[in-house]
Parts: sequence; structure tokens; C-alpha cells
Amino acid sequence: MSQEIEVRYLMIDWQSMGIARAIEAASVPLEIESSTEGEFVIESTIFNDFHPWLGIRLGSRFEGLEPTCVTASGQEAPMLRVLDPFGSGFWWLRDDGWDYASKRHLSELQRSPGTYNIRIGDVVLRVENRLSAFGRADIQAYIDDFRGDLLWMVINDGAGATATGTCTEPRTELADALEELHNASQRVLASPAVTIREGQAPQPISKVRPNTASFREYARNPVARQLTSRVFDRAEDIAENRYLRHMLSVSLKVAGAYLSAASQQSNFLERLASQENERAQNNRELEKRPVDPRVFDQQTEEITYKLNKIINFQNLPDDEMGRVGRFPICLGRRYYNEHSFYYTPQEGTRRNVDNDVDYRVIVLPVGLFELILGTYHFCRRFTIKGSADSCIRNTKSGKQFRQIKLNSVHEVVPQTEVLEKRTEKKQRLEVNNWHVRLTPSEKAELEREAKTGERRARRALDKKEEISFTVGEIERRVQRLAVTDDAFNHLGVQRSSNFPLGMRFVSNPDYAACLSAFNKVRDFFERGGLDMSKLEAISDIGILHASDIYEKWCLLKILQLLQHDFQFKAERGWEEKLIATSLGRATNVSFEFSRDDLEMKVTLTCQAEMPSGRRPDFILEVVNTDKELSWRQGDEVGRYGGIVMDAKFRSHWKKDELHRMLDELVLVKGYDKAVESGKVFILQPCESTVYPVTSPLEWGAHCNYGGTDSHHRGWIQTGVKSSGTRSTQHLKRLLALLFQSVFPEPQETANSHGEWEWVSHSFCIGCGERHRAIKAKRTKSGAMRWQLDCKQCGVWTLRTHCYDCKAPLFKSGTMWTYHDTIAEQVTNVICPGCGSHFDKELI
Repeated sequence: MSQEIEVRYLMIDWQSMGIARAIEAASVPLEIESSTEGEFVIESTIFNDFHPWLGIRLGSRFEGLEPTCVTASGQEAPMLRVLDPFGSGFWWLRDDGWDYASKRHLSELQRSPGTYNIRIGDVVLRVENRLSAFGRADIQAYIDDFRGDLLWMVINDGAGATATGTCTEPRTELADALEELHNASQRVLASPAVTIREGQAPQPISKVRPNTASFREYARNPVARQLTSRVFDRAEDIAENRYLRHMLSVSLKVAGAYLSAASQQSNFLERLASQENERAQNNRELEKRPVDPRVFDQQTEEITYKLNKIINFQNLPDDEMGRVGRFPICLGRRYYNEHSFYYTPQEGTRRNVDNDVDYRVIVLPVGLFELILGTYHFCRRFTIKGSADSCIRNTKSGKQFRQIKLNSVHEVVPQTEVLEKRTEKKQRLEVNNWHVRLTPSEKAELEREAKTGERRARRALDKKEEISFTVGEIERRVQRLAVTDDAFNHLGVQRSSNFPLGMRFVSNPDYAACLSAFNKVRDFFERGGLDMSKLEAISDIGILHASDIYEKWCLLKILQLLQHDFQFKAERGWEEKLIATSLGRATNVSFEFSRDDLEMKVTLTCQAEMPSGRRPDFILEVVNTDKELSWRQGDEVGRYGGIVMDAKFRSHWKKDELHRMLDELVLVKGYDKAVESGKVFILQPCESTVYPVTSPLEWGAHCNYGGTDSHHRGWIQTGVKSSGTRSTQHLKRLLALLFQSVFPEPQETANSHGEWEWVSHSFCIGCGERHRAIKAKRTKSGAMRWQLDCKQCGVWTLRTHCYDCKAPLFKSGTMWTYHDTIAEQVTNVICPGCGSHFDKELI
């Protein structure tokens, strides 16, 4: 249907009623989706300081039909058909009258939010018109950032502004080529090739070169001071010089694009260094940490809710015949059978039970078992009233154990002081103005983060200095090339991109040197798949289709993070794909990346078509290609970890609207079926979208990493205006979540010297360096945990397991940890699987 109905944003300059002087159309159309009611739906936006039209163009299927707008009362009004003066065909517009004062048509679609129905034959197109607080400046900020980063990645990818890799020598390739072109063009300017043309012009008697006209004039007037003479005109405006001016013009444009992108990267690095130094200073000066009372109260409410669910639980089968009794128990570890725990009788009841068994097991109803799992980390003592079957069983090893299987549950009384303790803790926090003093371990962790921040800041400034040196060199060449170009202009030389047919660029050494230098400039520019037409197209990206601009911006940021921050190597020809995707809309465009040192591959697919016909914006999949590691780990080669990301450009969200949007992506569109892990996240630019706030970390009010849903779904704030240099930190944390979920556990192997050491197929989430400094230690339960240090940037990761459900947990400091943490101690992470705390003594 999208091929037969095309909807785009338009900017129209009206000549008269029904006649357009010029129409500018957005580069890509709006996406048309089908609804469950059989209609087709598009989502459009009204901005606060510019008002594009919404134009509809019809294909051959609807030829001869006239679209109509259907009002709420069912009345139909014909739409206005306007000829595109410089395009092909007609656009259909909603017309609400002609304004004679401003000489333009009016349309409710430009200024009023709501739902509009358009009937095209037997097809209904529903337009969901949304109001946005964004304006021209906001959208232009995304375009400027996108354009600068795109040019920087393509033109000068080796000097990417990430402050994470090692510093390289300043790149002077372009500056050297410009210098070579300037020197050669100066030699040409000193003695340019010319063409000599004979003509006639009045000359003084002493300079006359006589011809027939001279003799006739002299015969008529022997005392004349001037006579018509043969003259020879020197003309520099020849094909070779015109092409030389073209080379100068192209070189100046290439240099200008480089300087614009480099300037943006330099400013980014300067702000990054400032923020990292500020963070380091704050970490060192911090003695007390503020506690967010909203998070504290929210976590208390969650505990209360879970306990009340247990208190209100009942399981009374209709055919219950057993004797009702009371079972005061203290739960131990989970038993290997489903819905079972080890247990011991509570103190004071042991005299009433047999003591000749080796251990005891209780089997719970499914509902009660799941509720108790949610409170297991802070409540182990329960008194359960109900009927049960009790028997003695024997294991294969000859041990005896008592099994109690509850058939009915009349009452459950959790016995815990957690709520009383939290009330006392809240009172202490209120007395201390909601601040807690840092523990020595927290201070040590903050000191480590401060050193990491300072190291990152130094590298950012080193990279900025490197870029500034290159920029300074290029700017000097540009100024001199501009003077040379202006000198040729004064000689009357025009520009022409047609290469001359003569042999002067071969035979003349100065012209040949100009051509050689220009080829170096062009090779530098076109190495990444750019040419002048694409540079012009990138420069001409307009603000009409803001949602598409945001989607392309997100794509670019994901590519930057994969390559610059995580050190993945892109496939050959990725630049051409990126440019083509950036300038249009394509489906199933895949970018492949690899880490040969880790035998890991990543595929990022844009507008991936699912069997259902739906197209998520981005699908990122990780593939393990290490056969030996897969065999040791018991995994299949090529096992996948993946995530679906969908970009939504909104200036605000209504209460619970993001939750409803997530439900639509999962339950209606089935995006969770696109990847094996079922992870689905929304990328959106708004801050403060999480309420009530669930995490006390910096991102807690802006991002939902799915900490209570095993990190399966949520939303991430990522954008230009509000976040500045932190515009992609939340997105980077999301990608770190994906990679850490698929990293295999470190393995102990013998090195070349016969010594045992730990080896990990993982990388630092700060800079992408492979983990080589690994320390292992066993927890109290006997499980292994590893501390993975990065000697490159200083970021460290602690990999351990939940002491209850054994789910893997990753601690990466206060900056990169994406697990939820408790309000009063942000280093204490909460298990996303069962809700247990990293340190079970801290409730």
C-alpha cells in the first residue's frame, strides 16, 4: 500500500489560490502502517515555529479518484489538488480556505492535533496528528550534529573523537595535499597559459601596427593622433585554467567540510574533558551521598506490596479434605524439584517434630512459591496455615528427608522486621537531611572512578590538541588557496568541471603538479564513499521530516559506539551504505562488524523486515564464532544475543504512554520475536520520563533498563539538546547491557610458560580494550566471581552471580552500571531476576 499512497511533509510557496510557485518535499515519506481495524495509519507532527503541509500522492491504483476528508459527523470534504511545478504529478492537501491577507491556503493539519480520516476510494487513511514542543532550532541541532559526525566518520574515521583509543600522530594528509596544490597553482598564476587572439583597436601613432583600416583613416586625416591598429589580446580564460579553478573550488569545499566536522569534534572533546574533570573532582570531594526519597519510598512500597500479596494469598481447592494445621518454618535454599525449598522448623517448635531425618523439604503451590521468591532475599520465616501431606522419603545415597506438600493454604504470615527497619532508617535519613556518609569501600570506588575520569579527560584533550593542530594547518592552506582562487577570478577565468582535451596537464610540469595534488585531495575525500554530489546532498538535508532525522541520528550514534567505543571493525564498503541510508529510506540494510581478537561478530540491521511485515528501526545481533569456546561453555556455535531498538521522536510523553508504547511494540507488533532474547527498547529524546523514579543512579529519572524485568524491555533517553556531550551515554550503557549478557565466563587456562591464568572473551565497556587483567575469587557460597580491569582506560567490571537465583550480575561503578540499585547505597545492585540485593545483609 505504501507504494500506492505516498505521504510527505511539504513546504509550499503559494503563487495564487490553488497554484504553487514552489514545493519542497521531504526526502523520505512518512511510514504507513496497517491497524487492527483495517485502516492505514500514519503519525504526523505539528511543530511550534514552522508548519509544513502534509501532502498525499497517489499511485496508479487510485488514478482518477479524489481523496476526501471525513469529519467527525461523517461529512466528506474534497481535498485540494496542487501541481508540483518542479516535480512530477500532483499533491493532495487538506484545504480549509484561502487567506487573502497572507495569500496562502490554510489547513487544520498544520495547526491542530487530533485524528483525521481521509477516504481514498474504499481505503481509509487515518492521520494521528501530534503536537510537539520542538521547533526549528531543536531539529537543526540534530542535523548539525548528524552532519558533523557523518562527515567525520567518513572523511577522517581514523581520528574519531572518542577519547578512548590511543593517540595517533596528527593527520596532515589533507593539509599536505592542499599545500602542494597551493604551491603548484601559484607557479601557474605567475605564468599562466594563455591564448592569443588578433583583433583591431585604436592605438597611438607610435604603436600602430598598420592594416588597411589604418591607411584609410590616415588618408582621411593625416594629423590624427590614433589610428585603428592590429592588436593581440591575451586571454587567461582557457579550458586548462577553468579546470584549475574547478580544482581549487572543490578542494576548498572538501577542506571546508573537514574543518566544519573537525571543529564540532574538537568542541565535543573539550566539553567531554571538562565534564570528566568535574566528575572526578566531585567524586573526590564527596563525603556524603544524597538519597532520593522518592526511590527509597518506592522500594519500601515494593517490599510492602510483595508482603501483602503473600498475606492475601489463599489456595482453597474445592475437593480439599485434609486436616488443617500450622507450619512455622524457616526456608533455606531452593530444592532441586520445582516449587520446593529446604526448610527447618522455627525455634520453639523443634520439640514437636522428629529430629531423626537428615533434612526437610516443603513443596508449595505454584502461586505461593512465586510470591515467596520475590521476598526470599529479605524474608525467610513464615507461618503457613493449611492442609498438607507429610511423608518420609529416602534418597539414592541412603539419606532420609521429610517432605511436606501443601494441598491448601488458608493463611500465610511472613515474619520479618524489614518494614520496621526501613521505617527506622527513613527516620535517620530525615534527621540527616536525606544524606548518608560514604563507607571506606565506597570512597575507594569513587577514587578509582575519579582516576578513570581524569585519564579519559587527558586523552580527550590530547585528541583535541591533535585535531586542533591539523585544523590550524588546513586553515592556513585554505586561506592561501582562497587568495589564489580570487586572483584567477580577477584574471577573468571562469570555473568548469570539464577536463580539457589538450596535453597541457601532461606536458606542463606546473599544471601536472596541480592535477596530482588535486587527485590527492579527491582521493582523501572519496576514500569513504563520498563525492561532491553526496556532499551537497548532506549539506542540503532539511528539517521537514524530524522523525526520520532522529532515526538516522540514532543509527549514526550506534555505529560510532560500535566502532569507536567498542573497537569493532566495520565491513568493507560500510561508508557507502551509511551515506546511502542517510540520504534516503531503505529496508533491510545491514552493517556487519567484527572483533577478530574475540571471535565475535555484530550485525546491525536498519528497517529489518519481519515475517509479519513489521519493520523495527534497528536490530542488533551478536554472534559467537569461537568453536573451541562454544564447546567448553556448552553453547552452540553462532548462538545469538540481540536487541530491538525503535526510535520515537517526541518532545513529551503523557503518563504511562511509554509503557503503553512498549506494550504495543511487543504485544501488537511482536518486536520481541525478532531476537532470541526478546529484548525491546525505545530510543527517545525526552528527559525525566521515569516516574516514580526506580533507580538512584544518574540515569534513574531518564531511562528504564528493565531492571525488574530481567532487562528485557524499557526505554533510553538519547538526544542532542538536553544531554550535550552525554547525549549517547545512556545508549552506550544499553549496548554494554547487551554485550555483557552474551560474554562467556572467564576460563582458567595454561599459558606458554605452563602457568595457569584467567582468560576472558570480553572487552572493557569504557574503551573496548580486551580484558587481560583478571582476578578471580570465590564467594561465600562457593561460586566464582571475577574482577575485570582495563589497563587502558581504568574502567573495571565485577562479574558475579546472584546468591539466590544465580543470575549473572555486572558491577561497573556508578557510571556504567545498568542494574537497579538500592536508594541509600548505589553500589549495591539489585538482581533483575529475583530482586535480591548484591549484598544480602543490606536491606
